[in-house]
Amino acid sequence: MDEFTIEDFWKPRFLGISRVSQSLIRGWSHIEQGLATFVEAPLKISDEVEFSASANDSALILVSAPGAVGKSTLAKQISSICGAVYLDLAAADPVGGNTISGGIFKCGLSENWQNGNAAILIDGLDEARLRVTQEAYEAFLGDVADLAISRAVPTVLFGRTGAVQDAFLVFALRNVEVPILEIGYYDHEPAVEFSMARIRAVKPDRASEDTERKAVSGLIKGLSEQTNADGNRFAGYAPVLQAVADRVGQASNPQVLVSEIEKGAIPVSLEGITSAILDREHSKLNGLPFGDSSVADKLYRKDEQIHRLAARIYGVAPPEALTMAPKDAEIYDTALKAWVNEHPFLDGSARPSSAVFDAIISAWAMKNGDTLLSEKVLHRELGRGAAANPFFSEFYQPESDEDFPTAHVGVFYNSLRARLSLGDTAGLTIDVDEDAADENALRAEIEITLARRGEENPRVWNFDTDQTSNILLGPHVENVEISTPYATVDIGSGVEATFVSPVMIQCAKLQITSDRVIAESPVGSKDSSVFLEAEQFVGDRIVAVPTVRGDVHLSVSWPGSRAHPWTAFASGPTPVTDPREQEALRRFRKFIISFRSHSKGSLARFKDKIEHARMTKGVGQSVLDSLVENGVLYLEGPMYFLDPGVLTDKVGASYHDCVRRQYSRKTVDFIRSILNGTGTSLVANPIPSGTAPLDRPATFPPAPRRGEWP
Repeated sequence: MDEFTIEDFWKPRFLGISRVSQSLIRGWSHIEQGLATFVEAPLKISDEVEFSASANDSALILVSAPGAVGKSTLAKQISSICGAVYLDLAAADPVGGNTISGGIFKCGLSENWQNGNAAILIDGLDEARLRVTQEAYEAFLGDVADLAISRAVPTVLFGRTGAVQDAFLVFALRNVEVPILEIGYYDHEPAVEFSMARIRAVKPDRASEDTERKAVSGLIKGLSEQTNADGNRFAGYAPVLQAVADRVGQASNPQVLVSEIEKGAIPVSLEGITSAILDREHSKLNGLPFGDSSVADKLYRKDEQIHRLAARIYGVAPPEALTMAPKDAEIYDTALKAWVNEHPFLDGSARPSSAVFDAIISAWAMKNGDTLLSEKVLHRELGRGAAANPFFSEFYQPESDEDFPTAHVGVFYNSLRARLSLGDTAGLTIDVDEDAADENALRAEIEITLARRGEENPRVWNFDTDQTSNILLGPHVENVEISTPYATVDIGSGVEATFVSPVMIQCAKLQITSDRVIAESPVGSKDSSVFLEAEQFVGDRIVAVPTVRGDVHLSVSWPGSRAHPWTAFASGPTPVTDPREQEALRRFRKFIISFRSHSKGSLARFKDKIEHARMTKGVGQSVLDSLVENGVLYLEGPMYFLDPGVLTDKVGASYHDCVRRQYSRKTVDFIRSILNGTGTSLVANPIPSGTAPLDRPATFPPAPRRGEWP
């Protein structure tokens, strides 16, 4: 089937399921009543990951989606209609080897489970992974597989894209084939119905539904046009549609709103929609009996509203109110007690009512809040790791391309990654600006790319930053390249620091504040690499040997890296003494490691990035020409692609070799042939073959000096 609906797929698969009457344990529940406003999103089989299992008869099913798309909503709706138990891993005890088997027993489900009359929908793989070690998480997945594998009724696991890929890999290592279904985004008509259902729930008695529908349709269409590079990925996002519903539902005269949309009198953007909600809240001041009527215009403005909401969420002091007469101050204070609690950005308590509103509050607080508030927000957002808010990057925009705090880069990047569907890729590069003038020698360039599956041109963000500040990345680091010889890179804040290849970090000081390190490769990745190099390393909490999962090479290089627990991963560059060969190898390495995963796992890079003067300066152009002539690189449309097989066959190198700067004699001979063919002074007095001990393991060199990565 093309789409897997509750009526046509889930009901038949859960036929015969019985609800139990007794109380269930924490995190386990029967959803008695589904969401009245539920509108089914498209659910299709993934074509981005290879598997032979069929969803129609598999005992295990994985359901994937980007952050905030509606995994939990779907799982709860299936539970309410089909009778399966809903297990919320975010609310349950931390997972381990007996989570499911023990839970089935404690909930009194053993007999029904044995008879095939019970089923479990497991939600929150992302949250579960953050709370435990890799071993405990894999033991949990093993428990799921052991209990489910021989049953006719499926056990279903829901998670974000990265968590589902991780679970798929764990199951594959146990020789368990699992199909992946992926929740899609709403097309226009379902999106309109989604928003209208939310409006009806809040305003059941009204006479303007047709007008409201026109307003909703106009806003969604405008959002689609504004973000056409993302297709329906943005305008079809459930939290965005909730914001649209809030905007239209609050309109005192929907016809005026329709007219403004049709005339183009209002900017149709997510920021514009949410700003209108804040403006509406501010208008409540018009009904207060202030003695000084002029104060109303100065109070409860957008910034003040968001500041008060952030203070409530994070438990800090709210902003001081404007100085005014005592009676007016009393009136305002009384109003605030009701308004803040009932603000549409909150859910009636101290929590944001949607991911969009959460992003508005956290982005504002990180940029504009006082030190205590901004640090609390930064700590929370970094701690989310792979479960980051996908809308944070929409509302956190640097003041200029030259004003991006390095401490905030990780949160921004993680937010973009949270939007990824299966087959999408994103990458972060922070590199020194080789062309900077002396007074800007400490500047670094930031590049973030977001490539959607099936699309030729990825979206690219470019910023400048100060590399003397700390770069904070959180506990989950994926597809990152950092080369900043003056910077401190800080990773962690969780139980484990996970590096998902490709990762290459070279810095002055590397700090890992987690207890353990895991290096892993994405599903389908071959010969991938995680390389960490620093002049100084701080990781006192790490006592266990790092865990390596999948086809990934972990290498580290810093003073003392040959000691436990890093001994097996310590690495050093091949010694090459001739400065001309060093420079040519540096250019060669820069080309190779600049390639990042693109569609279907291919390694690609934009043409203008490869041909940029910073890449081709000096002998760089000759290196590039030779790589193209030998078929290592080839140009298709706007992108260069790297062929790893040709790189190995003709140059004697791999991506991993280049990352570690460990070069075979064949690689150095290839570089020498380039130098000998340039006809420049670079070939004067070439080093005789065999001078450098290239056929033997490299000796461990001193740590590189600042600014002198070989």
